[in-house]
Amino acid sequence: MDKQLQQLQQLENGLDKLQNKGSKFYFLTQDTEGNAMASVDTSYRYVKHLIEAGYNAYVLYEKAEYKGVESWLGSDYSELPHANIASGELKVGPQDFVVIPEIYGNTLEQLTNMPCTKIVLAQSHDYILETLNPGFGWSNYGVTKCITTTEEQKKYISTLFPSVQIDVISPVISDYFLPSEKPKKPIVAIHTRDQRTTMKIIKTFYLQNPQFKWLTFRDMRGMSKEDFAEALGESCLSVWVDRISSFGTYPLESMRCGTPVIGVLPIMKPEWVTKENGIWTQDESTVVETIASFMKNWLEDALPEELYTSMENVADPYTMEKESESVVKYFETLITEKVTEMEASVNKLKPVEENV
Repeated sequence: MDKQLQQLQQLENGLDKLQNKGSKFYFLTQDTEGNAMASVDTSYRYVKHLIEAGYNAYVLYEKAEYKGVESWLGSDYSELPHANIASGELKVGPQDFVVIPEIYGNTLEQLTNMPCTKIVLAQSHDYILETLNPGFGWSNYGVTKCITTTEEQKKYISTLFPSVQIDVISPVISDYFLPSEKPKKPIVAIHTRDQRTTMKIIKTFYLQNPQFKWLTFRDMRGMSKEDFAEALGESCLSVWVDRISSFGTYPLESMRCGTPVIGVLPIMKPEWVTKENGIWTQDESTVVETIASFMKNWLEDALPEELYTSMENVADPYTMEKESESVVKYFETLITEKVTEMEASVNKLKPVEENV
């Protein structure tokens, strides 16, 4: 078959799929070995949103063995369609879309020649350059689009890759997170990027504040979403230390549960942070002292009412419905753009008499 004719047929077939929800959306996803990870949760939600809108979406993983997410996200997510690169299941055409997390810069080279739309999902600014070779940017690998989670990250990414189109889709705070109907317990929920930080804070606190030896700390790792939300809801205080966080779902989940937050401000301060809605510091060394001060005020019922009122509405904009609407709208816009692009390519390849 003539090469031009073969290319024309491939484009016409792809165009038909684009116009009839036949495209495939692959979301490359890290195997967390059963551990909860917000960035992976996001990819699974995107897949679920697209499937519910009638599209073909898949969680894509690299190795033959994949532990999955049932232990912490549940069967609604673990039973979503999956595809495996190692088994050769990734077969794409010009009508398809592959979404790659920013940490997978080394995988972009393998996807360079694939005839699909390549999109980077950049949730953590600190990992963007981690696996890219010096002097190489996303456009070197055919990436033209990027999804990120905050306007601050968008500004930063645009300084690195000015030719890439960047759109913001805010994360969601699940409906699991609700204020407890029972009185708060003397429990401090603590979430840090490095577990060593968690243990250092706990040990230092008990040594410096023996009068609070009855206080319980709860490391928030390794829980299902339901248990995580329940634990936050019953805690009287939430502690957050994650300097490279780019959005910060944990403190927002805490606020949704009516649990005040002591947090070390990340390098890239989230847009939702105000001086009223949490107890913020830029110095990690002051966290233990701040916890002790908070507990004293909590026991004496001397916490400012403004803290609680400021927390109440801060997480309201980050709903599942809004995220679903944003995700579907974003990809439908890409489909429309791709249809226009492919129609132009088809018309160029058609014999002259067909275009008359």
